[in-house]
Parts: sequence; structure tokens; C-alpha cells
Amino acid sequence: MKNDTTHFTPRHIQTRRRMLKSMGALGILPAASSLLPTAAFAQNMTQESIATASGPLNFLGSQPYQVESTWPKDLDITWAYNSTNEDILVKTQQKGAFDAIIIYQGMIDQLLKLNRIEPIDTSLLSNWDEMSPSFQDANVIRRNGDVYAVPLHWGYGYLEYNADHVDAPKSYEDLLSPKLTKKIGIPDDPYAVITTFAIFSGAEKPNNLTPKEFDEALKLLHSFKPQILTIHNYGDEISLFARGDIWVGFPEYSNSLAKSREAGATNLQKTELAAWSYIDCMMVLKDAPNREAAYKFINNALSAGAQLASTEHSMAFPVNDAAIPAIAEEMRYESAEQALELAPMMPGVTVETGGPDVPFQEWMQAWIEFKAA
Repeated sequence: MKNDTTHFTPRHIQTRRRMLKSMGALGILPAASSLLPTAAFAQNMTQESIATASGPLNFLGSQPYQVESTWPKDLDITWAYNSTNEDILVKTQQKGAFDAIIIYQGMIDQLLKLNRIEPIDTSLLSNWDEMSPSFQDANVIRRNGDVYAVPLHWGYGYLEYNADHVDAPKSYEDLLSPKLTKKIGIPDDPYAVITTFAIFSGAEKPNNLTPKEFDEALKLLHSFKPQILTIHNYGDEISLFARGDIWVGFPEYSNSLAKSREAGATNLQKTELAAWSYIDCMMVLKDAPNREAAYKFINNALSAGAQLASTEHSMAFPVNDAAIPAIAEEMRYESAEQALELAPMMPGVTVETGGPDVPFQEWMQAWIEFKAA
């Protein structure tokens, strides 16, 4: 996610050029290790003690989710910023520096490997049931049956196309039209692009790819390169569409459609072809100095009022369906369950080596080679 409100994108969809270096320095790569055991950290807390919690709360999030009007008034909140995944990994190294963080759910495994986060007792969250069941029941926020991440907002990657020049693409084959040669843009993001092409290649679990599935996705991606005009940074697609340089872009996120229309591509439309979802979540750090305050903030963030305000501010989708009216009209849906049918949740790419799935460090290397080819 960028640290501004002009073009909101999820943190898991940032360019990972520094990911290998950062993760290696933190001891995540290349050696594999088992997840550390957890304990019942919330055993002395109650809903009442959480409701009356006060004092300082140090939160590590990003600017679009910093909506001070929604904060519990009796908490003294200090908000620090992260802009990429590696920010979370680096800034949470010092024990006690933060109580809670916001990051997409695919970071659970990395944070567990570093022994940074703890399971969350959802029975202590009186607003837990305010969430759509799609998020309450999501497997992607759990490990070994424990909830480690409380959904805050979500979104999905969609395909944008200029209806002045091209009909809505309904299949991968439609994107191969000679009319679209050098008229397509893709983001500089291995996670987003390789996942999308794994969907196109028919992978059963596009985030959890066997070596064979990974090779098939990459083969398809390389064969698609003649259609690509540019590999762009997030936000740059706005001017590319406005100038008419590209007629199709995918995957794009959040307010890209609205911003591109505002910039001049007035007949820009979207389709959920090969769409998939992420969830930005709140997590409690194992060494949280004020755990009850963290629970209080998290619980409050799930309420209808807080979700309405943060949806309007961030332009991300709410996890409480009562806040759907705050979604921009061009992106609005009837229910989260209905929207997720078109854009299923993805768990995130493993960082473990030696297992059945290709780890993210190999995704990174493949992306570097693709761009250099």
C-alpha cells in the first residue's frame, strides 16, 4: 500500500525487489523451520476488561487505514506507517515496540516463523459476528485451527479495459487478439501477475504452486509478452489509460478504475476475469505491552460505524456488509459472499523451502528473469 490516499493498493501487492534481501537478513530464507508453538495469551482478559481498556496503544499500519474518527476515545494511539511487507518484518523486530499491526493475511506464515504474532481469542471480540460469515469462517486467517488475523478490509484484482476500443475480454484467448498487441499493461508485481497467470493456466491453488504448475504458469506468461506494452508501477496505469497507450490492464486494484476515468479514460470498464481476493487484517504481536487496548481497537474497527468511515476513507471493501453503501458505486456489490464467488480468497505464497510448493523467493527470481528476457 502506498502511504497516501491517491491510489490505494494492498500491501501484499507491492514490488518485492527488496524482499529476498530483507527476509534473508531476518533469517527467514533460505532455511526452512517449523512454526513455533503458541500459548493462550488472552487467558486473563474478558469482554468487560477490553471494553474498559485505556492507555497507550502503538499501532503499525498504513495511512489509508488511519481513520482517527473511528478510534476509541480512551486509547492514546500512536500510529506508525508501513508501506511494504518488509516494513512489517523489520519494524516488529524490537519487542514491545508495537501492540498490533495491519497487513494482508498472506504474511501470517512469515510472522509466525519469526515468532512475532499470537493467536486471537475471537470470543473476546463482541463485534466478531458483525463480520460477513465469509470472513469469520475464512481458512486464510487461520493456522492449525487458531485465528491469527482479524479481517479489517478486503479487495480483489480486476481487469480494466477501454470499451471505446475493445469489447470486454471474457477469456484468456480474448487477450491474445492481434488488436491488443502492445496495448496491455501489467503491474511490476510477481505475486499479483504470477498468481493471475496461474489461474489462466488452470492451477488448482494459484498461490500454492507445485513446480510443474509454476512452470506452466511461467510458460504462459512468457508466451504472453508480445501483448504487453509495459510493466508499470501501481498508479502509473492511470496515465497510460488516459493517454490511450494501453487499452487493457490487469490485475489492478481498488480505486484504479475511478482514478483512470477521472484522468480521461471515461469509458473504462472492469471485468472479474481471473480475479482473486486478499484480506488486510489486524494482528496482535506476541510482546504487545497493552494487549487489552489492541483487542479494544480491533473490536471497534469491526463495528458498522467504523467500517463505514474507513471504507469511505480507504476505498477498500468492508468486512462488515453494513458498510457496503460506502463503497464507490462502480465497485459496489450486493454482499461479500456474492463478490467472493467471482474472486476467491488466496492464502499467500509460502516462504518455506523443501516443501511441495514453490517458495516466494523462486517467484521473485522468475519475475526478474521474465522482465530481463
